[in-house]
Amino acid sequence: MSEFYQQYFCPYCKSYSLIIEDNSRVAYAYLLSERSIISDVWLYNQGETPNKINWNDRNDMPFLNPREYILDNIIPIKYDSDIDLSWIYQDNLIEVKIYIRRELIAILRPKLFPSFSLLVCKDGPLAKKWNNDNSYEKNR
Repeated sequence: MSEFYQQYFCPYCKSYSLIIEDNSRVAYAYLLSERSIISDVWLYNQGETPNKINWNDRNDMPFLNPREYILDNIIPIKYDSDIDLSWIYQDNLIEVKIYIRRELIAILRPKLFPSFSLLVCKDGPLAKKWNNDNSYEKNR
């Protein structure tokens, strides 16, 4: 099991950044404005995927995503070079796309908790299901 932690700054406005954190159990992405989290999303489980989660048990935080929500899982991030980000910025941050080994995995939008994952089969407390109806390009 590997751990990963990296912070990436928006190339258009340094007050925005994205943190990707894998604690060797579960990985999340956190979108920040200054030092405040403005969006988050589950990326993948590294630990064994549970059938059920007790959402009230704060000792299990950060939570693994349970089997009922997961469409797919990926090989954990090992290197910074595994990550590519696409920042969409027009006077303000619109969204950040996270690619892991060139595969689109998640899309974060400010003030959306949780944001979108391409690895979930339905909306849940850790990630919303992505579909093309959610596309920024489609909704402009």
